Amino acid sequence: MELRGKVVLVTGAARGMGRLHAENFCREGARVVMTDVDEAELNRAAGELRDRGYQVHAYAFDVSDREACFRTAERVREEVGPVDVLVNNAGITDCRAVLDLPERSVRRMMEVNYFGYVWMMQALVPDMVRRGSGHVVNVCSVAGKTGTAKMGGYCATKFADIGITDAIRQELRGSGVSFTIVNPGYVATGMFEGAKVPFITRWQDPGKVSEALVEAVKRNRAEICVPRFNVRLVAFLRGLCLPKLLDFLFHLLSVDRSMDTWKEDRGRPF
Repeated sequence: MELRGKVVLVTGAARGMGRLHAENFCREGARVVMTDVDEAELNRAAGELRDRGYQVHAYAFDVSDREACFRTAERVREEVGPVDVLVNNAGITDCRAVLDLPERSVRRMMEVNYFGYVWMMQALVPDMVRRGSGHVVNVCSVAGKTGTAKMGGYCATKFADIGITDAIRQELRGSGVSFTIVNPGYVATGMFEGAKVPFITRWQDPGKVSEALVEAVKRNRAEICVPRFNVRLVAFLRGLCLPKLLDFLFHLLSVDRSMDTWKEDRGRPF
């Protein structure tokens, strides 16, 4: 896909990976729509990109609110133009043991990380189908390939994201709308602050992950993994249907203890 002049909508774009995605699509010459629930931080990030001469539009809303997703989609169509690329990036986490997770955390992770993706696709993809072209990127995770201790709630949302992306890709085969699953490993954005990365991997540069995402859209790749070998290895081992083997390896490599020191950021309005 040639991105110059295309309208790209990125959710969760006020900070972290979303902010980088917005900037990288701007560099490709796209007209970028940045959305986030944090209006103050969103406007600050969008303003910085506008000051650099990029075409950026900002819309503050909560992706877990289905009606808000549809209202915003209509506003964007009227005020900016039809969306060519949707990047479902908004996500939150709570890295506690399953039995210790508060009800609000479990529900909120599913509402943002999963339902938010579904509502945005329902709001924007039908118009892509009518036009016979479009691209959807669903930012998933290595956590969507196998469960990990103290990430159970988050993993569940990412399993769901991968599953629904596989389903809608099959449903819309031949429609002109393409889908990309992006599976990062441990990304140094602050979302998993305090976590200890197992020695078999390392913190991923968020800039490199974002560059890979943009390249995946340009090349119409159905799924990418960053880092490629580690994420694919985990998926392969879980696919053998030998979960106790994976449990043993995760314990041996300290993967199951990586979130023991995770620090919750109470300052984010999630």
